[in-house]
Amino acid sequence: MENIKSKEININFSGKLVSLGPLRSDLVPLYNRWNNDFQTTKTLATTGPVILEEEIAAFKQISQNKNFLFFTIYEKHTLQPIGNTFLSDINYKNRTAEFNIVIGEKDSRGKGYGTEVAKLVLDYSFQTLGLHNIFLKVFEFNKNAIRAYEKAGFIRCGRRRQAHFSRGQTWDIIYMEALASEFESSACQNDLH
Repeated sequence: MENIKSKEININFSGKLVSLGPLRSDLVPLYNRWNNDFQTTKTLATTGPVILEEEIAAFKQISQNKNFLFFTIYEKHTLQPIGNTFLSDINYKNRTAEFNIVIGEKDSRGKGYGTEVAKLVLDYSFQTLGLHNIFLKVFEFNKNAIRAYEKAGFIRCGRRRQAHFSRGQTWDIIYMEALASEFESSACQNDLH
C-alpha cells in the first residue's frame, strides 16, 4: 500500500473499521492505479486501461455531476486510502440510486471493510439523503461481494442471465437492493461527524 500523506484529510463519517471522505484531486494518480489493475477491475464493468489524463477528466466531470456522490474509503486507524465508493444515478424524486464500491488495495480485501462501507453508505442514503431504494449489480462469480452485500442488508431481487462475458465464459448479473423501511440503522453503529 502506498504511503499517501496529506496536510489535512476531510472525513465525512466513520464506522469501526473505515472512514469515508470526499474524492481528492491529489489522489487521482492512486485512483488511476486502482482502475488499471485488472485483478481489481475484473469484478467491475470496466473494459480496459485508463490513462491518467482520462482519469483527471473523469474526476472533473464526476465532481460536478449531482447524480453521483463519491467517497474515498480510508482504513480508519491509519487513514490510508484503500478504495472508493459511490452512489450513481441518484434520483431524488423516486428516492433511488445505485451503489458501487472498489477496494483498490489488495491487502485491504477480506477484512470486512466492504460490508461496513455498504452499511455506512446505506445509512447515509436513507437517513441523510432521504433515499428509499438502493440497488446494485454484481457478477455471479463474485461470491465474496455477494456475501458482503447480504451482510450489509441487501437482498437479491433479480438476475440477468449470461449477460456478462469474463474469464472465457458468460456469467449472470445478480441484482440486489436495500430498502429504507427494512434497513436497521443501528446495525451500522457508525460515528457520524
